[in-house]
Amino acid sequence: MKETTLTSAQLAELQHCFQRINDILGLSISLADAHQSDAQRPSAHPRKRTAHRVTTATFTYRWLVAAPQRITLLYQHLLRAQWIATDTTPDDFFSLFEGKDTPVHIKWTGSNLQLAYLIRVLTERNYITSPQGIGKWTCVYNHFVDKNNRQLPKMNSLHTPLRSKMAIEQLAELLNPGK
Repeated sequence: MKETTLTSAQLAELQHCFQRINDILGLSISLADAHQSDAQRPSAHPRKRTAHRVTTATFTYRWLVAAPQRITLLYQHLLRAQWIATDTTPDDFFSLFEGKDTPVHIKWTGSNLQLAYLIRVLTERNYITSPQGIGKWTCVYNHFVDKNNRQLPKMNSLHTPLRSKMAIEQLAELLNPGK
């Protein structure tokens, strides 16, 4: 294979293109990093984090007036499954589905994958809706924290959990008053 020598301007342009591709893919390695040994690597530049929209808006449960006890039922099952912290009050949990603004945070002790799939199933089945102009993941990011009280990472790119898929779908059906 013939070796090609690049000018510094060409190398800079190639690095820029490579970095753009990595940004699109969500990777953080640069072309220069790929060819340097660990001892030669320059200090890493911190990646820019996208700012999450701050909101106190919450989901609206489709049958809030007709079957509010279904939210309590979901709360009880999530407590038994140990997917929400035991210090979560029923009122705090209920407030997430009233469609009113609230600053409440629920400590999610299950996996991020489980929460993401639960929210995805609930919204796909139209059991809950997010406020107009605010996405479901924005609501999740603003109202759920992990067991260390840290905000959760991006949830929209998580896949379907294999082990807990059926359990989550059964939990989602607790909000369906027709069942």
